[in-house]
Amino acid sequence: MKRPSPTAKRIFSGSAWGIFAKILDAGAKFVTIPLLVGFYGKGDYGLIALAFSLNAYLRLMDLGMNVGSVKFLSQWEAKGDWDSISKASRSGVIFYGLIGLVNAAVFLFMAFNGSYFFKLSPEQIPTYRTMMIILSFSTIPNWLSNVVVQLLSAKDELAHVNRSFLASSLVNFGVALAAIYFEWSLPVYFLGYTLATLLPVPLNILRLRTFPIRVSHLLLPKWDAAIFKEIIGYSAAIFLMGIFQLTANELRPILLARYASSIDVLTDYRVIQTIAMLVISFGSIFLQVLLPSASKIYGEGNQEKIERMVLEATRYISLFLCFVVFILILNSSDLLGLYMGPDYLYLAPWLNLWLLTVLLNMHNTPVASLVLSSGKTKALIYSSAISCLVSLPITVMLAPTVNVGAAVLGYLVYMAIQIGFFYAYYIPKVLNLHSWKILTTSFFPALSAGLLAFGGAYALQYWLGFGDSPWLSMTLQSAVFSLIFLFCLLLWVIRREEKLLLSSYLKRLVQRYS
Repeated sequence: MKRPSPTAKRIFSGSAWGIFAKILDAGAKFVTIPLLVGFYGKGDYGLIALAFSLNAYLRLMDLGMNVGSVKFLSQWEAKGDWDSISKASRSGVIFYGLIGLVNAAVFLFMAFNGSYFFKLSPEQIPTYRTMMIILSFSTIPNWLSNVVVQLLSAKDELAHVNRSFLASSLVNFGVALAAIYFEWSLPVYFLGYTLATLLPVPLNILRLRTFPIRVSHLLLPKWDAAIFKEIIGYSAAIFLMGIFQLTANELRPILLARYASSIDVLTDYRVIQTIAMLVISFGSIFLQVLLPSASKIYGEGNQEKIERMVLEATRYISLFLCFVVFILILNSSDLLGLYMGPDYLYLAPWLNLWLLTVLLNMHNTPVASLVLSSGKTKALIYSSAISCLVSLPITVMLAPTVNVGAAVLGYLVYMAIQIGFFYAYYIPKVLNLHSWKILTTSFFPALSAGLLAFGGAYALQYWLGFGDSPWLSMTLQSAVFSLIFLFCLLLWVIRREEKLLLSSYLKRLVQRYS
């Protein structure tokens, strides 16, 4: 048997470490958020959420260079063109250094004008100002670290990059526990958190020794206009694609901080976002797995293969998502009660709506992977722009009355327009597939199984009652849901040949361990 190549092993290792790091990071946030909210209070934790949101939105200043740089660096690395790599990375140091300086200036400006933009109490202003100053000093090394990560990505060193990120997540988890145990002030905790996020920088720089040229020839600033122009020309298209998506996603919490009743609303947003992100993290994994296969199939131009890939991948992904999303919706009240306490139960309807929106969005991952593979993304820019410009005013108008619900409703409108555009234009016009066939054979069967299982479990709980213990209630509800869902799958979703394949696999598994 032919052994996998070293490159294939590195790619697999990088993907595995990436998935593990994301899951662990999400789990750490899931544990620490209620602890930090309980210690610092809902209002002050809202300042942390605001700082995170501002920092995330300013990543827009990347201008798509991250994607473009990795593309060109990978090509040059494959050819052994170390001179071009050196010129690109050293020019990148200047580019990201300038962005870091601008970013720092923005944070300093926000530090002394925050009360004008956001609804801060007089007591919160000094803390907010200190946090913005901390961010202003950290932003330059954070931006410069992009060059290092791009170089390692081009060298297939993603496993190391993800291990460094994992180490940072673990240290951040320890910082949160230490802040509570030693009763640190909010600025001291935020300083510790910020320093922990910088931990991967020296670890990644040390890894640059895998390059056959000196680190100084990679990182000492030196401008090369010709090579930078080549990269930025490609990156501009990526930037135009992402600008509206990033604005629609990352500007919503900032708008809440400006127009909602108080800064406390950002804590509500962060709570339900963390639970929803447990599902959203799977979407990036699906896209990461599907994109290479989709690119290959689309490149072959075999319409039959394209259709089979979309139908099968959409069906399996939809089944998985419907199971996870509906079981979370079924237990949302108990989950919020255990996670944050009874004072947060009013968030359950908004969490449920967000989860349904995630389902609406992520079931479309196979189609999205093929669209990205096609390179025909011009219309996607227009649809993202329309979705963004329609959804953000909804968040602004509703924020004073429904608070966190305004962000959820804005996100729903954004995704509804995007998905509608995919089914009305991209699927029939670009991919030459039948939208109705994808819905009826791949998505609706999974959706109907999820709805029936949800309805059965909810009705049985309402009729019999599963006790006062939220743990017992969640366990029994989940068990009933799982049984009904499995019955629906066996009855009409899973095909006969798939049942035979599954039966054969289970028999081999039993024989192996018996």
